[in-house]
Amino acid sequence: MTDIPLLTLDTIAKYLKEREVNFDLKEQNDQRFLRTGWRFEMGDATVLLSVNDSSNHTSRLEITCVTQTTYAAHQAEVLAFLNARNRELAFSRSVDGDGNVWLEYVGLYPTLTEWPQETFDTLFGGVLSHFQEDYGLLEQRFGVLQT
Repeated sequence: MTDIPLLTLDTIAKYLKEREVNFDLKEQNDQRFLRTGWRFEMGDATVLLSVNDSSNHTSRLEITCVTQTTYAAHQAEVLAFLNARNRELAFSRSVDGDGNVWLEYVGLYPTLTEWPQETFDTLFGGVLSHFQEDYGLLEQRFGVLQT
């Protein structure tokens, strides 16, 4: 019988290494996270992953994708587009003050839940797929292509 890994940042780091993804382990405000660059056809992005346990026996998994392309010149239009996407599809989308677009997945799981690689691959792939779709639509609509 094989032990199934648990949902921890170390488990996610292991899965990324097995996919040959280069990443850095960072810490900010006493929270550890993984940071990696990701290349999409329409532009580059930063991907952040974190797992934080709360006192109520819950683990919070966050996967965040951030465009390298900025949309500051079209911020109002981009915000309207993202709000419409938020109503249509899962995930949280936002634009920051610099015009970077963020797509965030937040999942709450029982602390130390089993986290097999297939689960991670499906979830991580789905987040990247949704981000890629949004990024592509932004580029089609606003055609900025500036980094």
